Amino acid sequence: MRCHACGAEMTCRLGEHHYTESGLDSVFLADVELWECLCGEKAVGIPALPELHRVIGEALARKPALLTGPEIRFLRKNLGLASKDFADLLGVDKATVSRWENGKQVPDRPTDRFIRLVYAAHKGISLEWLMAQFPEISGEQEPSLPLRVPRSFWSRGEGTGAACRS
Repeated sequence: MRCHACGAEMTCRLGEHHYTESGLDSVFLADVELWECLCGEKAVGIPALPELHRVIGEALARKPALLTGPEIRFLRKNLGLASKDFADLLGVDKATVSRWENGKQVPDRPTDRFIRLVYAAHKGISLEWLMAQFPEISGEQEPSLPLRVPRSFWSRGEGTGAACRS
């Protein structure tokens, strides 16, 4: 791969990437291609993004604490919905969704569960699977524990790292 900044050939290795691009602080991807150039530019090879986001969304649906603002925003964006459309779907005001996502208000447990169920229904997650995995949600918001997602969980052979050798 050539560097987009200087045009030099970049080197590659397999490693772990803190996936803050998701909007979540707790997601780490294992065995992804990490590209580096002598000029200081860096790039990450992340194949199968929709599948990765499905895995993250399912992990959030199973989280045993109330969803945080960034987690609600991730689920909404992963559904491809604008704030207004998400609010209409949930039967709340757009300002309420904004307050949830910005951490100014915390949804109560029934609303939190409803958000998860709406997400699951729109993503085709079976109700049986979800109910078997569904946690008893505590009444407190807590950050997610670090979620380490190996490439094998979401890439199905795409971007196998053949260009990289660690």
